[in-house]
Amino acid sequence: MVIIIFVLLLIFVIGPVAGGVVRQHHTRRLSIIEAKGRLAEQRSAAMAPPAEPQPVCGCTHHLSFHNPRTGRCAVDDCRCQQYVGPEPLGHVFAQPLVDPDAIEAQQ
Repeated sequence: MVIIIFVLLLIFVIGPVAGGVVRQHHTRRLSIIEAKGRLAEQRSAAMAPPAEPQPVCGCTHHLSFHNPRTGRCAVDDCRCQQYVGPEPLGHVFAQPLVDPDAIEAQQ
C-alpha cells in the first residue's frame, strides 16, 4: 500500500514539478541563445564599414540618370531640372612614397 502511494505521489506530484523545472530551464536557455544571436548581429552591423556616399540628386535619382551636358534627369515624369547633388571627385594618381635615406644609400 505504501509503495502504491509513493508511486502515485511520484507520478502525479513530483513528475509535473520536475517537468516544469526542466521546461522553465529550457525556455530560459532558448531566450539566452536568442539574445546572444541578436547581440552578435548588432555587433557585426556596428563593425561593418559605412556605405560609400552616392551622388544622388534631390529627386532621389543617381547622377547616372542625369545628362552630363544639360544636367536634366532622364527618368520619365521626373520634375528635376538639373542635378544639384555633390560633385564626384575625379581620379587622382599619387606617386608611391620613397624614403630619401634609402635613395642616398643606393648612390
